[in-house]
Amino acid sequence: MLRLRFDLSGRPATLITNCKRYYNGLCGLGLYRNPPDQAISLASLNEAIINADQKYQSAINYDRVQIILRNNAFKELIEKFKKVVAYLQLVATEDDIPDLLQAGVQVVEVNRKKKAPAPATD
Repeated sequence: MLRLRFDLSGRPATLITNCKRYYNGLCGLGLYRNPPDQAISLASLNEAIINADQKYQSAINYDRVQIILRNNAFKELIEKFKKVVAYLQLVATEDDIPDLLQAGVQVVEVNRKKKAPAPATD
């Protein structure tokens, strides 16, 4: 099973930039061109990015109300990207790894070690 993720951390400007880059990568990703109705559409994702960017620009003057609106917009944006990753984890195979990396998705190797049974003690 593939574990995928986006880097959704850092300062607000970095987050916006990364999200725009990830969006552009998703637009070119064949796996995500026609997602089902349950998945986040590219149009919805783009709207969330634009909204978060506008709220970020409005909060530059340290207005507390605008900062709260910005933080809420960022939470919504991050949740949408988490849903995109969840969908991609369901449909992606190991053959899709080069395309996912090209789109900016980080592929995390999952090495599950089998635990040896504990020796019986008498």
